[in-house]
Amino acid sequence: MNRIQAIAERLPVLSFGAFECWLDANEPRVDFNICINPRINEHVAMRDWQPEGAFVENQAYSGMRDKIRDFCVLWTKEHFFLKPILGELSEVYDIADLQIPSPPVPWLYISFLNNFLDRDQDIKAEVISKTLSLLDNELSTEVKEKFYAIVRSLPSSCRVGTIGINKRNNQPTIRLYLEIYTFEEVIQILHFLEWPGNIEELEATWAPWSKSCRIYGLSMDFDGKFSQKIGIEWHFHLDNLEKHLSEFTQNLCDLGLCSIAKRKAVLEWNGYVEVETPSHFWSWPDRILKEPENIPKRVKIKKMLSYIKIIFEPDRPPIAKAYPMFLRPVLRTP
Repeated sequence: MNRIQAIAERLPVLSFGAFECWLDANEPRVDFNICINPRINEHVAMRDWQPEGAFVENQAYSGMRDKIRDFCVLWTKEHFFLKPILGELSEVYDIADLQIPSPPVPWLYISFLNNFLDRDQDIKAEVISKTLSLLDNELSTEVKEKFYAIVRSLPSSCRVGTIGINKRNNQPTIRLYLEIYTFEEVIQILHFLEWPGNIEELEATWAPWSKSCRIYGLSMDFDGKFSQKIGIEWHFHLDNLEKHLSEFTQNLCDLGLCSIAKRKAVLEWNGYVEVETPSHFWSWPDRILKEPENIPKRVKIKKMLSYIKIIFEPDRPPIAKAYPMFLRPVLRTP
């Protein structure tokens, strides 16, 4: 928690934070994710943010912070050509080495809003090309061209929901996140991309849980070829969410992928916390800023856990992760 607190001290107040928690009893690791939402002007907050105090920072971290600020400066421009289709900018902090005093350099992911271009993979490849150039300029042209060719070949039924850059050992890889609506299509995509794992075994073990799921997220990393390690997110129906989480996590316990204590924590997470804050404490959308007297002083923070991610890698046991998050909903006014 000390590392997560140190990361938070270097950020403005934001409305979304999530813990990435390994569910196995023998893995205590927790990573940390935050999200910048432009629809409530958090990109403006990030653009203008000046951290107080002296922090220990390495050059890579400072450089990434400058890149994020430059991106947010561009995002605030009225005629920024990607503005209508970009969703949120996420910073993913991979907290692997606790001995390093400075915070880890975040990985950057950008999501795309649902739009009429989604079913044209040629256009989507061009959008991704423009987006990646803003996130990272170290990827080789050969890797990017191979990746764009794969995006163009994807079935129109699967949607590129998020694109990002991961860096391990200073080597960038592209993170592709696909939104897929049926488990059958997940299996088809794995065959299409020639994933080397045991697809038949994966299907036999996990297909029975598809009825509780409203959408799947398939994560894959690309550095010229796709990594053998993939992640599949089960996003559960919000109706009877507690029941779906209970049944799915019990299955994880039966498979030895989740401890009893962590299952209990998952099932007890969802709820609300109400806080009282000054009106200027949070970022707000333009429609609320036009009537500042209506900014609420008491704010509800939603505690939400609605999906589980399973990591699959050939010849290794699966790994289960949960994502308990804090979210400040900003309701639309009539």
